[in-house]
Amino acid sequence: MKLLDHIKKLTTLRFFLLFLVLTIIVAVVMMGYVHPQILALSGGLPILDTRPGYTFADVEHLFTVLGEQGRQLYTTLQVLDLIFPLAYGMSMTLALTGVVTRLFPEGHPMEKAVFIPILGMIFDYLENITIAALIASYPNLSPLAVSIANIFTQLKWSCIILALTLLVILARFAWGKKK
Repeated sequence: MKLLDHIKKLTTLRFFLLFLVLTIIVAVVMMGYVHPQILALSGGLPILDTRPGYTFADVEHLFTVLGEQGRQLYTTLQVLDLIFPLAYGMSMTLALTGVVTRLFPEGHPMEKAVFIPILGMIFDYLENITIAALIASYPNLSPLAVSIANIFTQLKWSCIILALTLLVILARFAWGKKK
């Protein structure tokens, strides 16, 4: 059985709501409790995960300003960020699958669009691994590792933005088709 067939079987309101609620809970914990503490320690500098991109100098400056306590908090945030990509990735995948299967016949090339949030999720995990390695290696940061982390961050955001854009556009068409 193909991966797409497995995804289609999971595409129910129940699973979508489960992953959506999990996304909201983890986001509230991360952004409501841990992230503000990191922002306070960094003087308002955003963490790498939330930036569209960054340089070696950006990473070095952030980690220096954060200090040991801030880097430790960032590591704690990274642990929570093990759940978040799965939660939002599955929410978007299930929503996109539901809309795509409603609008297009089976086998249509648009079915491949349901894999965009999954790619974003994979890039998010790769980003998290490289950022964790950067935190662990500080102050001996590798310019190559920073570049790789930055690429994963940019790819993650590109996939998320593309998936959300497609979802909004296709949902609008599906809603119009429903009426």
